[in-house]
Amino acid sequence: MEKLCISLVPPGEFIPIAEEIGIIDKIGEWVLKRVCLEAKGLNTFYNMDLKIAVNISPKQFNNTNFIDIVNKNIEESGVIPKWLDIEITEESAMGNEENIIEKLIHLKSIGVEISIDDFGTGYSSLSYLKKFSVDKLKIAMPFIRGIKDQQEDYQIVKTIIMMAKSLNLRVIAEGVESLGESEILKGLGCDEVQGYYYGKPMPMDEIKQKYLKAQ
Repeated sequence: MEKLCISLVPPGEFIPIAEEIGIIDKIGEWVLKRVCLEAKGLNTFYNMDLKIAVNISPKQFNNTNFIDIVNKNIEESGVIPKWLDIEITEESAMGNEENIIEKLIHLKSIGVEISIDDFGTGYSSLSYLKKFSVDKLKIAMPFIRGIKDQQEDYQIVKTIIMMAKSLNLRVIAEGVESLGESEILKGLGCDEVQGYYYGKPMPMDEIKQKYLKAQ
C-alpha cells in the first residue's frame, strides 16, 4: 500500500492548473471570503488595525462580476474595507483601460488598498502607474535574490524604489531570506519586506499563537 504524501503546493504550481481547468474563480472567491472573515475576526478580537493582503488573479480581476463579489463579501463579513489590501499583477493592468480604472476607483473609494504584485516581471507600460490608482508596489522576488551580489539587480531595485517614492507609492520587497538583503533594502528606503527570513507561510492558529496577543 502506498502512503499518501501531503505537502504544501506553491501558488505558482496550482494557479495555472486551476486556470486551465476553469476553477480559479471559485478558488479566488473562497479565498476572498476567508480573508474578509479573518480580517474582521482578528481586528475585532485583538483590538487591532491589521491589514490583510489577498492575491487576485488576472482572470478573477477581469471578471465582470469582480466588484460585486468584493462588495458582497465586505457586506456579509462586516469587515472594514481599509483592512483589505488587494494585490493584482501587472498582467491584470493590461486590457480594457477604462474598465480597469473604473474598478480601481471603486475599490479605492470604499477604502480598499491596491498593490501591484511581482512588479518588474511584466511587460506593461510604466505609464499605468500614473493612470491607475494604486498604493503600493511589490518588487518581484528574482530582483531581491540578486541584490547582494548582482549590481544589475541592485540598480533595478534602487530605481524602482526611487520611482515609486516619486509617485508617492509605498514599496514592499518580496522573498527576503537574509539579514543582509533586509539591511540593503532598508538602506534604499524600502518601506516593508516579506519573506522566509521573517517567517514562512503558516496556519492562522499558529500565527495567532506566535505573533498576536489579546488586548
